[in-house]
This record gives sequence, C-alpha cells and structure tokens, in this order.
Amino acid sequence: MARIRIAETLLTSVLASALLLAPPALPARADAVTDWNAIAINATAVPPNSILQSRVLAIVHGAIYDAVQAVGQKSAAYAIDLKAPPATSDAAAIATAAHGVLLRLAPAQRPMLDDALNTALAKLADGQSKTDGIRVGEQIAEKLVALRGKDHSDAKITFTPKAGPALYQLTPPGLLPAILPQWGGVTPFVLRSKVGLEFKGPPAITSAEFARGFDEVKSLGARNSTTRTADQTAAAIFWVVQTGVPWFAAARAQSAVKGLSIAENARLFALLSMATADSQIVGFEEKYRRPHWRPITAIRAAAGLNIPALKGDPNWEPLLVTPPHPEYPSAHATFSGAAEAVLRTYFGSDDVNVSVAFPAPFGVTRTYRKFSEITEEVDNARVWGGIHFRSADQDGSVVGRKIGDMVMRDFGKPPGK
Repeated sequence: MARIRIAETLLTSVLASALLLAPPALPARADAVTDWNAIAINATAVPPNSILQSRVLAIVHGAIYDAVQAVGQKSAAYAIDLKAPPATSDAAAIATAAHGVLLRLAPAQRPMLDDALNTALAKLADGQSKTDGIRVGEQIAEKLVALRGKDHSDAKITFTPKAGPALYQLTPPGLLPAILPQWGGVTPFVLRSKVGLEFKGPPAITSAEFARGFDEVKSLGARNSTTRTADQTAAAIFWVVQTGVPWFAAARAQSAVKGLSIAENARLFALLSMATADSQIVGFEEKYRRPHWRPITAIRAAAGLNIPALKGDPNWEPLLVTPPHPEYPSAHATFSGAAEAVLRTYFGSDDVNVSVAFPAPFGVTRTYRKFSEITEEVDNARVWGGIHFRSADQDGSVVGRKIGDMVMRDFGKPPGK
C-alpha cells in the first residue's frame, strides 16, 4: 500500500503542476529552429490537451520552414513562397516568423514571447540583413496564420453521447462534455488522402480480444492496483504530459548529436510537427465516427451486460483521470507512431539518447535509447493509467506510423505528384 500512496501523491503533484511546466531544456548545440521549438512548446503547454498544441506547432514550424526557404531559396516553400533579399538573416527571419505565429495563436503568452524575440534579435548585428529578416518573418507569419484560419479547427459541432453497450459516455469525476468533436474535419497539413489510414475498429465486446483487454486494464490500470509495478505507475503518470514534449525533446537531442544545420532542422521539425498534427486529425475523425466507451464506463457497466467473460466492478476507478473524449483510437499512441516513423526515417536509425522530466524539473524522469521505446511505453502507459484498452493504443500507433511515412513521402511535393 505504501507504493500506491506514493503514486497517488505523485499523481496529485503532477496534475497540480501541469500549468507550471518549465521550458524544455535546450540541447548543448542549439540553433534558431530548436530554440523556437522549445519556446513554442512552453508557450502552448497549457492544458487541456495535446491536440491544440499539435496544430500550433505545425503552423510555427511551417512558418519557420518557409522563412528558411525564403532566405536560402534551395527548396520549394511549404505554403508561403517569398524571396528574401540577398544576405537576409535567417536567424531573424526564423525568430520573427515563429514569434508572429505564436503571438496570434497564444496571445496570453505575449510577455514571454516578446522577451524571447528581443533576446534572439539582440544577438544579431543591426543592419539591413537583420531588418530584411524581420520583415520576411513577419510577412510569412501573417500569411500562414491567415491561411490556416480557414482550416475548420474552430467549426461548431455538437456531440451528444448515445446510451448503449460499447458507446462512449461522459466519464467521472467531472462528467465533462466531450471535447473537439470537430477535429476530424480539420484540413490536414500534408496528407492528401486518408486512403490506407483506416482503423480496424475496437473489438466486439463479446470477443475474446475485448475480454483480454478488459481484464488487463481492470487489473493494471486500477487506482488501487496490486499488479501494477512502481515503474509502470511512474510511466503512466509521466504520460499525462502533452505528447509533443518528449517527442520534440528527442528530436532536439538527436539533432544536436548529428550536428544538423539550420536548413536541416527546419525540414526535420516541419516534418515532425505536421505528421503529428495530421495524426490527431485522423485519430479524432475515427474517435467520433464510432465513439467507443472508456474503461471506466465498460468496467462499471459490465455486470449488467450478461457477458460471462466480463467481470465488472461498479466501484472501479482508474489511476488517471479519464480524458473527455471517446476511447478509440488513443491520440497519444497515434501521435507517437507518427513521430517515431518520421524520426526513424529522417535519421536512418532507431537510436536516440534522451531523458525527459515531467513536470520539469522535479517530476517523473524517463530515459529512452530508441524512438520505438517511446512509442512502446506510450502504448503501455495508457493501459497502466486505466484510460485505454490496449487495442486503441496498438491500432493507434500502427496508423500513426503510416501517417508518418506518408508525410515523409509527400511533404514538399506539388499537388498531383
């Protein structure tokens, strides 16, 4: 019981501290791209979820990518095609592009963002190069935010849960309305089609597969579990973090190891942010297409289903508070599969060496040696936290990897190619 009390105390600390997430640590070798990635993550660290953050990060890195292309003019722009004057400062263009996007999409963070911009620009010599970079960055930010303002992310859609076995119901303790039912209709950043990204769907509740998943989460994911280890508890608690925090930390760490240039980082972080943002769009379309119940609903209701394989518990509680949206697929797992695919392909290896603390700097610390280890832990952690059946995690990461592969293939190609 001592382990459980410690876990509950730590969980309370994590959730209470979520709004106080410190800026992610910069790698020893940082540049304007990785600097502004860390700044953007910090500026968008306010809950409720990773989904809103994923869109902002994709727009930020789209703007950074286009700023770098405007200055270097070596590749086609992502969306905003400008030609900067010769000798334009790429660092000034990157800083003002990222700042301009964030100021529009996270206006409450203006003091921090203004300080970050002033610090970045103060490092650059005054002159025409800096002035031109500022002008280019400002123009790209304004144009890209305006373009994405038409992406349907603010569409008004009402979701009303329906009663019945396997159907999503509002979950305790808050019984909050289901969030972001419109997200499946958001315009993707790179994906041109969702063909090939179909989900298997959750197993039938009368199936042996569902019974195995039911028993697993009932045992390992219970608040007072006697089968979950201390490390599993720590992992479950850690992954209340917004999904991008560990993944972008891993990207920054590997970028530093490989000594990537500004142009290489601009492409890497555009690929990673857009693949993960698109994963959330695809995942949420599936969530609301056939809204599946959460473990807390299924386990409490099982006694009345007359399915012998399912042994319910009307008082069962998960370790973590259940997120207020349908269960299948796992958004964390879909995001992670996409991130893994991008990073493994970009670096040509599964290897990474990164440690991440949440909440920083004194929370749970997890260390990873492989990108695939991160995805595997996410798949497990959402079960250990009591908020997902394993099928939602496994199927989510499978489709996420496909999304990452598609983004790697199609980013930068003109339509029809």
